[in-house]
Amino acid sequence: MNHDYQIPDRLIQKYNVNGPRYTSYPTAPVWGPVDSQTQHGWFLELAKSPRPLSLYFHIPFCQERCSYCGCNTMITQNHGKATEYVTYLLKELDHLASYGLGHKQVRQIHFGGGTPTFLKDEEFGQILGKVRELFSFEPNAELAIEVDPCSTHEGQMEMLAALGFNRLSLGLQDFNPKVQQAVNRIQSLEITKKHIDLARTLGFSGVNLDLMYGLPHQTLETMKVTLDQVISLNPDRLALYNFAYLPEQLPHQKLIHPEDLPDEKTKLAIFFEAIQRFTQAGYEYIGMDHFAKSTDELSVAQKSRQLYRNFMGYSPKSGVDLVGVGITSIGETETYFLQNEKSLPEYQKAIATSGLAGKRGIQLSLDDRIRKWTIIRLICHFYLDFEEFAQAFGQDFPTYFKTELDGLGDMVEEGLLELGAGHIQVKPWGKILVRNICMRFDAYLTGKEAPKVKFSKTI
Repeated sequence: MNHDYQIPDRLIQKYNVNGPRYTSYPTAPVWGPVDSQTQHGWFLELAKSPRPLSLYFHIPFCQERCSYCGCNTMITQNHGKATEYVTYLLKELDHLASYGLGHKQVRQIHFGGGTPTFLKDEEFGQILGKVRELFSFEPNAELAIEVDPCSTHEGQMEMLAALGFNRLSLGLQDFNPKVQQAVNRIQSLEITKKHIDLARTLGFSGVNLDLMYGLPHQTLETMKVTLDQVISLNPDRLALYNFAYLPEQLPHQKLIHPEDLPDEKTKLAIFFEAIQRFTQAGYEYIGMDHFAKSTDELSVAQKSRQLYRNFMGYSPKSGVDLVGVGITSIGETETYFLQNEKSLPEYQKAIATSGLAGKRGIQLSLDDRIRKWTIIRLICHFYLDFEEFAQAFGQDFPTYFKTELDGLGDMVEEGLLELGAGHIQVKPWGKILVRNICMRFDAYLTGKEAPKVKFSKTI
């Protein structure tokens, strides 16, 4: 076992609580309704920003539902719905460009879902053609897409490469047949390897694999097999997500029987086993749920303290304005978050009426921006410099966060972090428990504005 990350049971018992994943701050549950006038002002503000763009497209369609899924999806065999949906994506892009965003360069594009490859070749061509018509691209722009190997064929992979996609993300969760059957996600090692090999041949510069622990029928022994199989595939990045069993919020998860789920002890054993095997295989532990080869952009960005975290997970593409396109998509700038309508009919109605589909969001106060900056430094860099804070905000960190710093004594004594004269340094145990550290700086977790939603466990 990698003893640097082996946390004592007493700390696990104390800190394995429900908490945010901090893909944003403030977290989504505390956002509120946003009207068209507010959105209009935000996009005018966005047009003035010199920062490049990151575009996220949400493609919600799937032919079947995976019972573990927590994404906003639509199960359908009717491709006509997707064809119609694409016309609205194009209208939304046109409307966004009308705010004067055409001067901004695109640094990153990500297609998520759902199953993005539910779209036909010509529909991908329409979307990318529209983006290239409206915006220019940075020379090393990243075009990433989530792919389901079971529904993606060789011709489609060739088309994606021809359109400029250069990073592939494959969800596999677990290779064990019993687990796959329980979550309705049948995907063999052979077909996964075939798609990875094809991606390499076609010139994709990066391949990501997503795993999940805490699924029904998983055991430490079965996951050891899956982990070794995953390592044999030699992906550039790995994500290992903690399955959030929330049947009250996600009714389709009721298909999973709670008695089939591994207990907390088994889940933690799987997690620590994964850290051991991945790091021994040469992957860097980026933090929380991500691993990457030492030469990968994620590792390089973390070492140079350029790493960022948003709704797509850890990203080396910091310093961008994120614009969400399509239902449930989320945009992020330095001063606001904005999420589109979650309902397809409501999204289409909004685009047809005003071209603006935002439903919920938040304008960040100065305190929000300060705490967001702080949480990003802790969760991405595991280091926070007080002088850098002073340069960014013109304030003294120990004075501003006196209450929070006074409350970190237990974490210092327990070896989670080092509190120096001019910095905070997160230690190896603290990397595992970094969500708990960030919670100490979250102003929304207490008081009347505390989110009512149930978060996943922090480990």
